[in-house]
Amino acid sequence: MRRPIIGSLSLFLFLSLATLAQGQIVFRPTPTPRPTASPTPTPEPRPPSCPNVMVQAAPNQPVRDGKPVSFILNIQGGDQRSQPNIVWSTTAGAIAQGQYTRKIDVDTTGAGASYDRTIKADVWVGGYAPECVLQGSASVKVIPPASKFGEFGEVPQQQVTFNLKTLTQALAESQDNLFIIGYAGRKSERNFTLNWLRRLKDELVIDGVDARRVNAMDGGFREDPAFEFWIVPQGAELPRPTPTVRRDEIVYPKIAPTTLPTKKPGG
Repeated sequence: MRRPIIGSLSLFLFLSLATLAQGQIVFRPTPTPRPTASPTPTPEPRPPSCPNVMVQAAPNQPVRDGKPVSFILNIQGGDQRSQPNIVWSTTAGAIAQGQYTRKIDVDTTGAGASYDRTIKADVWVGGYAPECVLQGSASVKVIPPASKFGEFGEVPQQQVTFNLKTLTQALAESQDNLFIIGYAGRKSERNFTLNWLRRLKDELVIDGVDARRVNAMDGGFREDPAFEFWIVPQGAELPRPTPTVRRDEIVYPKIAPTTLPTKKPGG
């Protein structure tokens, strides 16, 4: 039983060697299996990007105290399906209308008395993705009105000097200008106001006040002479004179003519 098996094996080997000799059999390497690409995972939806928030003042320049000013909110980008929730606040003045909207109108009355003479509007915007912290602000300068520093009439020179030195100290602590309104009395001599205004301005300049910061005007007539001193911020409306006597009622006192010495005959 074993011989046939050995003989068959020998015949197979013989045929195989013969075939190799003739170059009929080609051994091919087993191909390396290629890795199968895994299916692309479905990307998770990204949360919408946060919008940009900007605030602009209108007008974008200093305004006089009491004049209205607006602050406008611009929202750019973000999820257009979101409904923004808007809340405003201001550091001075009062919101007249527009709270919870994209535009507010602000009453600036009294804002010029604030430390920095500025109204700043802050806005917070919600309604978008929780990670969106949205806040914006804008500010505008407010010019306060002119304020009366003091007034005096005919007083001794010592009192005049004291009042002017007090005024000089006040001007040294601010950038505001000075406006003097002079009133002649019913019985004042001609050019009374002009001469006194020049004198007051010269004394202020001697005390150290820049002459360009001092302005003066003839306010007309009152029953008694008076001088008003007003602090006027740059850009503020100038105060108006308040005379109480009409100019056509004034009769200037006559000045007695100077008697010239008479030359004696033969002298």
